[in-house]
Amino acid sequence: MAMDDLAARIDSLSRKVQQLRSEFDNLTPGKPYLVVNSTANELRLMSGHTLLRKAVCSTGSYILLRTYGDRKWLFKTPRGRFKVNVKLKDPWWYKPDWAYIEEGLPVPSPYSPKRYEPNVLGDYALGFGNGYLIHGTLYTRFLGLPITHGCVRLGDQDMRVVFQTMSHGYRIYIY
Repeated sequence: MAMDDLAARIDSLSRKVQQLRSEFDNLTPGKPYLVVNSTANELRLMSGHTLLRKAVCSTGSYILLRTYGDRKWLFKTPRGRFKVNVKLKDPWWYKPDWAYIEEGLPVPSPYSPKRYEPNVLGDYALGFGNGYLIHGTLYTRFLGLPITHGCVRLGDQDMRVVFQTMSHGYRIYIY
C-alpha cells in the first residue's frame, strides 16, 4: 500500500472514530443513570461517562414457582431500559400472592392489611415499573448472588447514595 493510500485510510478511519464518539456521546444521558449487570450482580451509578459509584447487588434468581392450575412465577429481573417512576423513603412491602404460596400460607384478600410489611426493603426504594424496585435489604450477606424475586437489592450505604442521586425520570439500564 502506498503512503498516500495509507494516509487517506488513516484519515478516513479517524473521521469514522470521531463520528462514532459523537454518536456515543449523544446517546449517553446528561443526568445520572444506573446500569445494572444482572449476570455479574453489579450496579454502576453513572453521570455521563463518569463512574460515580460501583456496588454489588442481588438480582433475580430465575427460580420458577408453580402452584395449582396454571399459576406460575419466574423470579427474574427484567432487562431493558427503564425510568425511575417512584421514590420511596421507609417503604413498606406489599406482599404479592406468590410470597404466601412460597411460604405455604393461605393467600389473603388483595386488600388485607396482612399484605403490608414495614422494615424489609431498607430505608429507600426506587420503583421502575410493574412492581419492581431497587431497594435495600436485610440480607446483606447475600449481596452479589442471584437470589431475589426480581427486584434489585443493594446495601444500605449504596442505596442511600443511589436514592440521593437519582430523580424521577432518570434512566435505569438493566442487562
